[in-house]
Amino acid sequence: MSSARTLHEEIAEGTLDDLLTNPGSAAVLAEWRRRFKQGDYDPRLVARIGQTQRLPRYWPLEQVASFVQVHAGLMSGLYAHVEVSVGAKPGPDADREENAQKLRRVHRLFQARLDLDQHGGDYDGWVSWATTVKTNRSSGLGLVMTCGTIPVNMGFHVPAGGVPLEVGSTKASRTYMHLHQDGGVARWPYDDDRIHLLLNVEDFRMRARAERQAS
Repeated sequence: MSSARTLHEEIAEGTLDDLLTNPGSAAVLAEWRRRFKQGDYDPRLVARIGQTQRLPRYWPLEQVASFVQVHAGLMSGLYAHVEVSVGAKPGPDADREENAQKLRRVHRLFQARLDLDQHGGDYDGWVSWATTVKTNRSSGLGLVMTCGTIPVNMGFHVPAGGVPLEVGSTKASRTYMHLHQDGGVARWPYDDDRIHLLLNVEDFRMRARAERQAS
């Protein structure tokens, strides 16, 4: 008997179907699958989007598809990114008290709360900020140099808000789901002393517009 699939895994299956119907997207999917199988990737970049006990070369194709969607969104400017200093790497999931202590060192502009009683919940905690924060957002354009094409970034100011926190292991499909259901996600991967805020630009634009209209 097959195990029940979560919402984000069901979304991942739909994402895979969408990519396979477009020849260009299917080619990108195949290229990333090849890179994962050959180990031709930056594990730190991949971990910001998805990190599991199994290496990406063993991910099912729908998880590769979810990674491709998030990565493409970051490269095109659909999503913004900002690194938040913690100064410590997360420990095992079971050591939630220690991880909560480490999160108290987070950059002063942010607050990070870890749910100490989380058991199979939708996320591990919450990261919030009380003032406008400048993030990095790709312009979707590249500067052609002799060494290759370098992405051109531009700033994007995010109003006060908050997003779910995911510590350590998480599937790429869960990251993709948070970006579209919660406006973003705060990723604190294993072996990383920074939290990576991945934010849906249009979602935060709508939040800012709503605040202006309410004031």
